[in-house]
Amino acid sequence: MPHQTAADLNAKFAIRDHLTFHDGRNDANAANGLVEMRVVTPQTEATIYTYGAHLTRWTPKGEQPGIYLSPKSALEPGKPIRGGIPVLFPWFATGWDGKHQPMHGYARTTEWTVVSTHFAPTGEIHITLALDPDEQFRAAGYGMFHTAIQFRIGEELDISLEVTNHGGEPMVFEEGLHAYFAVGDIHQVKTEGLEGSTYVDKRDNFTRKVQREKLLTYTRDVDQVHVQTTTPLIIHDDAWKREIHIHKEGSNTTVTWNPWSMMTPTIPDLAADSWQHFVCVETVNAGDDRITLAPGHTHRMDSRVSIVRKA
Repeated sequence: MPHQTAADLNAKFAIRDHLTFHDGRNDANAANGLVEMRVVTPQTEATIYTYGAHLTRWTPKGEQPGIYLSPKSALEPGKPIRGGIPVLFPWFATGWDGKHQPMHGYARTTEWTVVSTHFAPTGEIHITLALDPDEQFRAAGYGMFHTAIQFRIGEELDISLEVTNHGGEPMVFEEGLHAYFAVGDIHQVKTEGLEGSTYVDKRDNFTRKVQREKLLTYTRDVDQVHVQTTTPLIIHDDAWKREIHIHKEGSNTTVTWNPWSMMTPTIPDLAADSWQHFVCVETVNAGDDRITLAPGHTHRMDSRVSIVRKA
């Protein structure tokens, strides 16, 4: 399908006063080849790139930002965006066998197609984008699928990812919404909802462990894949006196990640202090929980996020 320009998209999908499409700009204020969707309503402001179907901003009215975007992120075709909510598909990291490349699959570095936009009576903006196989997906054995992502943007942020298998054989894949949540200070962050879960500790030679404590705290670099867990999650963001609530459906894996000061220098598109300002708590199906989708069937994964003020 031909590339959708900002002008084409505005003509077909813009919503007056609430949703507009723009040619993305880099730090030198030159066009970077990406297209931004900018959402402005009485409830919230948000930004989504058609590249990767990548949400990079969500800030409910009167709130600190809900989502973190690295100031050093390369906003240009061919490179992943660092921060926001990357869409990981058709595998997570290097896949369930550790042999898949590129990291986290192709969806986050592929242009998605805008399908529909809608201003709901509730004041929310609804946006749907779609992704079908191209040559890189087909070369990796993923030639017969359709993927759609639906954003419902308001005081809450609701993201649904649907994958349909149009092939004649079962389709095995992993998926993730790799959310970078903005926080006031990582030293004052605790994640609730993982107590009792088994996780793969990628910072300790992939050892399997059990989360014993009610609250997961962050005191060093963390990269944990919690399997067979569907529990709602709460990020206690004490520095900004709030809680970030995450309710998920169709997801059996929760991943949490922060590179801390130890790993940040190895990640060139993070600023030196980025690690202090975000925590990744991700809605995922990966590893033990990868999906095997029968021909003609659709799998849906949903993540609903809200921010609750603490007294």
